[in-house]
Amino acid sequence: MPVSDVTPLGWFHTAACLVALVIGAVQVGSTKGTAAHRWRGNVYFWSMVIANGTTLFLYTVDVVIRPGQKPLIGPYFGVFHWLAMFTLLLVVLGRVSANRQKAFFAYGHPVFMILSYWLLVGGGINEAFARLGWLHDLALAISPGAKTIAEYKLALWFQNANHVVALIALVAAIAGVRRLRRKPTQVGCA
Repeated sequence: MPVSDVTPLGWFHTAACLVALVIGAVQVGSTKGTAAHRWRGNVYFWSMVIANGTTLFLYTVDVVIRPGQKPLIGPYFGVFHWLAMFTLLLVVLGRVSANRQKAFFAYGHPVFMILSYWLLVGGGINEAFARLGWLHDLALAISPGAKTIAEYKLALWFQNANHVVALIALVAAIAGVRRLRRKPTQVGCA
């Protein structure tokens, strides 16, 4: 489905995704625990709620991956709807964890939020290959026998890069929380 076929709800969904992409990227690289971090966290949370909530109302009616391929007739509730529900669960757990920084929740907050961002980027990669004709054509040039986006080598490379970056972010976040929690408390000397 090309960009020209996107519905108004689809554009609203896309706008929420773009806000979450930008704010999420800034959040990862920013100082944690500040008022600005909390504000951006709220913007990220609500943009993800909107993005994934609207996904539940977006249905594929007629998708053709390649000319001549039999179209997938819809509407149907598919894997992307289930992933949206899982992502909603992650952002809610991340939001709850943000306010409870004891034990599990100190680690849970960054893990849940990074995983939600990882899923957002992964979905964006798939959408780009499905909707941008030039990218679709480039992927087919690299993988001429591919019948679905999942078989595009170029899409696989982008998804693998997303996995690696998410894994690095998770390890860094867990190490950062661990380092902060191990700092000795300063005790005044008498």
